[in-house]
Amino acid sequence: MRIPTRTLVTACVLSVALLAAGCAGAGVKQTRVGDLVFLQAVGERGPGPFTDSAATGPAASESPRIGAKMSAGELAAPLRAARTVSGATPGLYRGTPRVARCDVERHIRYLAADPARADAFAGVVGVRRAALPAYLRGLTPVVLGADTRVTNHAYQGRRADDYQAVLQAGTAVLVDDRGLPRVRCVCGNPLAPPAPTRGGASARGTPWPGYRPNKVIVVSPAPRAVTSLTLVDSGHRTWTERRTGHDVGRDRVVAPPAQATISPSPTPRTNPARTAPPTPAAPPPTPTAPPAARAPGAPGTPRAHGTSSAAGTSSAAGVPGVSGVPGGSEAPGLPAADGA
Repeated sequence: MRIPTRTLVTACVLSVALLAAGCAGAGVKQTRVGDLVFLQAVGERGPGPFTDSAATGPAASESPRIGAKMSAGELAAPLRAARTVSGATPGLYRGTPRVARCDVERHIRYLAADPARADAFAGVVGVRRAALPAYLRGLTPVVLGADTRVTNHAYQGRRADDYQAVLQAGTAVLVDDRGLPRVRCVCGNPLAPPAPTRGGASARGTPWPGYRPNKVIVVSPAPRAVTSLTLVDSGHRTWTERRTGHDVGRDRVVAPPAQATISPSPTPRTNPARTAPPTPAAPPPTPTAPPAARAPGAPGTPRAHGTSSAAGTSSAAGVPGVSGVPGGSEAPGLPAADGA
């Protein structure tokens, strides 16, 4: 019996469609283990940069120096729950006194030269194109002190396409008055807080030395606007109060803030019970220092100069320590740096 040609064609089309659907379904099940987060090293501009680089100075990584290679398990480890740190936390960001690692005026000129890019950028940050210069001059140039999750944006097809990224410690960024990263200087891309991931996030890209999925942080906005940020430069052993805004000429060196003087080793306050003389006749030990000197944040301990009290709302112990900072203090949880 002869089968009509139309029937054969219809059967072939259905078979191909079902096969394609089956393959697509299998492919999705095999490859989608979570949202993708792209790893972006300090000098890597990434896809669709908005502008030429406005970063200044050497692109020095501030990731911890870890000589051992990462295992396959560490490379494949998903980014499930990054540690959250307030944007006003002292020592969260790096900076050298009166040195800006991002040229704001250059970035303004780049956007002004291309209205379409400027419109796309303005749409992400939520201002009109005419207001971009004032918006950008109100941001503060800093350097990331830890590998940080963000929502990045690529300029493609005359619009901004968002994607999730981890920026390497040492990346120059501009932050707003809540301490949130808003611009990545090496590519001019607008930044936003990271989006929630479904079922964990899989990293894609080449990890840098010192990258560890469990050390990545997310910056949360300070509870209220701040007028300054307290930066650390362990390379020069200084802490700096930087007023918010693009003018770093107002920087001033300050004492280590109380919130960042937590040591990973046990404090002396836990030892007297074990080291007290066992003989009852022995006289009681005479205190050699007032308790306030041993307990950071106790009454009488000075607050960081010029920093909003919002900084104290984030526990310094909760940040993923920098050793070698002035006075033997440490900025807890952040990798050792060479100086911004």
